[in-house]
Amino acid sequence: MKPLRTFGLALQFLTRLPVPIHSPPTPQEQGQCLLFYPAVGAIIGAMLAGMCALTSFLGVSSNLSGALILVLWVGLTGALHLDGLADSVDAFGGGRGDRSRILNLMKDPRCGSFAVVSVVLVLLVKAMALITLDAR
Repeated sequence: MKPLRTFGLALQFLTRLPVPIHSPPTPQEQGQCLLFYPAVGAIIGAMLAGMCALTSFLGVSSNLSGALILVLWVGLTGALHLDGLADSVDAFGGGRGDRSRILNLMKDPRCGSFAVVSVVLVLLVKAMALITLDAR
C-alpha cells in the first residue's frame, strides 16, 4: 500500500479538491481508501470550522455565516451525499414497493419531486443547524 496515493484517492473521491492523481485506482486501492475517510472528513470539518472562524472574526451575521458555511460544505464535497440521498428518496418514493422499479429509478439521471423536496429539506435543516451553532 502506498499511503500517500491512497490518501490522495480518498481525498479525490470525497471532495472536489484538485488532487494530481491521473491513473485510475485498482480495486484494492479503492478498498484501502476507506482507511483515510475519517481523515478526509476531519479536513472538511477543519475547513468548515475555518470558515466559521473567519465569518465570526469579520462580524458576519449568523444567518449569512451559516449560508456561507453550507455553500462551502456543498462545494467541497461536490454534493456527493445529496446526490445519493436524492437518488434513494426518489427511488423509494416513486418505486411503490416494486424492486425492479426502485432499481430503475435509482439509475435514472433525472430528479423527481421526491428527490428535490428531500434535498431542499436537508439543506434547510443543515442551514438552520449551522445558524444555531454559530449564534451560540
